[in-house]
Amino acid sequence: MLTLATALLFASAPADTGVLARIREEGLQRSKVMETALGLSDLNGPRLAGSVGYLRAAEWAKSRLAGFGLSGAALEPWGEHAPTWELDGFSLEMTAPHYLRLTAFPKAWSAATKGVVKGAPVLIQLRNDADAARYKGKLRGKVVLNGTLLPLRGREAQSFSRVSDRQLDSLARLAAPIGPTSYDDDAEGYASGIERRRRLRQFLKAEGAIALLEPSRNEAALGASGEDDYSTPFGGGVAEFTVARQHWNRLVRMVEAGQTIRLEASLRARLVQHPTTGYNVVAELKGSDPTLAPEVVMIGGHLDSWAAATGATDNAAGCAIVMEALRILRAIDARPRRTIRVALWDGEESGDDYMGSMGYVRKHFGEWKTMQLLPEHARLSAYYNVDNGGGKLRGIFLQGNAAARGVFEGFFAPLADLGARTVSIAGTGSTDHMSFVAVGLPAFQFITDGLDYGTRSHHTDLDNADYLIEDDLKQAAVVVATIAYQTAMADAQVPRPPLPAARVK
Repeated sequence: MLTLATALLFASAPADTGVLARIREEGLQRSKVMETALGLSDLNGPRLAGSVGYLRAAEWAKSRLAGFGLSGAALEPWGEHAPTWELDGFSLEMTAPHYLRLTAFPKAWSAATKGVVKGAPVLIQLRNDADAARYKGKLRGKVVLNGTLLPLRGREAQSFSRVSDRQLDSLARLAAPIGPTSYDDDAEGYASGIERRRRLRQFLKAEGAIALLEPSRNEAALGASGEDDYSTPFGGGVAEFTVARQHWNRLVRMVEAGQTIRLEASLRARLVQHPTTGYNVVAELKGSDPTLAPEVVMIGGHLDSWAAATGATDNAAGCAIVMEALRILRAIDARPRRTIRVALWDGEESGDDYMGSMGYVRKHFGEWKTMQLLPEHARLSAYYNVDNGGGKLRGIFLQGNAAARGVFEGFFAPLADLGARTVSIAGTGSTDHMSFVAVGLPAFQFITDGLDYGTRSHHTDLDNADYLIEDDLKQAAVVVATIAYQTAMADAQVPRPPLPAARVK
């Protein structure tokens, strides 16, 4: 529960309502958010972590932030990573019993083929080491189809939706957290899953398989992502492809019917050995209060994407929103008491943890495993993350931090007419605020209208700028600017959750 003393601290320095009105006017009437989102996505191309496309987008974002008049726009090293991956071309075809060019996309960090490889498909279910033992000696020269027939289940479901008032009310009424509220909850099972996939790839290579095909998890689009080799040296394997559901099911039916099938695959891809230094993009609006200016409010989102599309909704939208929020504040000559810093993260999509944001946290705030904290840890008021699609922002997840409820109810009060009002004790994970949560910092993800992010664009070949809605991006930028400004103006920092215990000594 928010203490009376803390409530009075926040109430004693309300943000200037005139500034809040100017934020809204600038953000809704003179917005540059769509221009920024396009520049990061369709006009740049895919931004696979550490790739040429990522670095091109990072340099563009740095220049744009500097052009907004912000201080310290830079590519900041976060640490070292394994070689990145560049795609030069691919094909996947069925040549018998009739011709079909399969709708598919290679998985990032997949091994290249030596020219065109040809073989018959074999249908298996390879989920664990026990399954591998059953197929030993049976896969040489085969194109492995790993999975089963997946009937289409969502044809009658609504593909586009916003968070309803009823859903928002349910979130607001929660008395206890649901969803992951700690880094440990969020990471549970992730590392073991990566290791299991690595063993699968090594097994297929040792058995002499020539390619691996797996079905798209999204039935309405080609859900293509990749393996998780950005954090460790490339482990080898065979060429891997995700196949669109309609073509996957067609192949499975033909194999199960005993038809004689011939497949041909080609994958031209390169591991880029250097540079191995990873970079985030940072910039800031410096604080005006001599006492509070060393304290920081952070806003951010991940810049990297998968390679099958341009990552417009995941997460050029989030990056454009936080960049626009800081542009708005600079354009209206806002004078926040604390410094407001924006960060665009590398390596959220691939790797053993949120590599860019976790590298930043290690460098500035502390090591989550040992909980050895750095002086900057005490100077961060809050981190606000924007991910999950680019829809309107409807409120905030408290990550179980009940002490912050009253603070955010006050912060969101001026935004109720824009549909952003819900404060929920619930937690959410799978994005970069969890790097900050890992070391006990107050870090939050916004409640976001889903639109068709989960049904169509998330990690699919449809994730291009067609799925951005400009009015939603404008509203989101105004919300982020308003929340960040109020946080920077308050007398007290946002209340903190209890520090996690050290995971290792």
